[in-house]
Amino acid sequence: MESPQKLAFVIQANRLQGLIWQSLLKSQSLAVILEPSRTDLVDCISQIAEAGLTLPDLIILDTEISDINPYEFCRWCRQRFPRIQIFLTRTHRGPIAETERRWAMQQGASGFLHGFHRETLMSAAAASMRLILASLDAPFLDEKALLSVLLNIRRQMSQSAPSTTALTPAKPQESYTTAKGNGNGADTGKRQSATNEGSDLFNDISWVAAGLRSLNPRNGSSETNSPAPTFAATPETPPPTVPSSDIPASTEATPKTRRYRGVVY
Repeated sequence: MESPQKLAFVIQANRLQGLIWQSLLKSQSLAVILEPSRTDLVDCISQIAEAGLTLPDLIILDTEISDINPYEFCRWCRQRFPRIQIFLTRTHRGPIAETERRWAMQQGASGFLHGFHRETLMSAAAASMRLILASLDAPFLDEKALLSVLLNIRRQMSQSAPSTTALTPAKPQESYTTAKGNGNGADTGKRQSATNEGSDLFNDISWVAAGLRSLNPRNGSSETNSPAPTFAATPETPPPTVPSSDIPASTEATPKTRRYRGVVY
């Protein structure tokens, strides 16, 4: 008998961080609901339980939300609903000390994770997904779906490069230039544009290949054991632009449709 789909609540102060979490969790076949940062979690969970609805299996909670005391919520949830796994996150206030992580787990959290930054997106995503899936007794990581989502996110960050996100801005591409005084300005610009597109593609391939070690941690030399990804794209065919406010998640199978609080998942 197939086990029911796991349900995750994501509450993040930064919308882009929430969308990235949503995409990563959906890539592992979890149903995800993005809750507003001002949600009263105690009241929300209590109402769900009283109505006899499905409680979330997982909560990803940002500790930088000013309206929520994350440790108090962890203590309350551990007493009332110990089955719910809570992972706290932090993005801006520097690295998480081991003492902070131990304290969070003593209060009832299952872990304390770093938020996502551009330069460590691959390794952080892989490590976080492994910890989360292990806490849900689902240790199998769908590497193909995760890679697809991460590559899509990286391309969107490179295209939009928002200045107000928690992610480090991408290195700017060389601008479109034209030669002066030789009559070949348009041709020079076209060649420069094609070079930039080709560079983006090969940077994507290099980024994913380097990240395979995060997905396949092994003893000894991992470069020879990790399979190299194959891409059918060409430099002349850049990836389609997808609005950064709606990052799609890549899943291989369509889960059974359920409805919760007006959300179909």
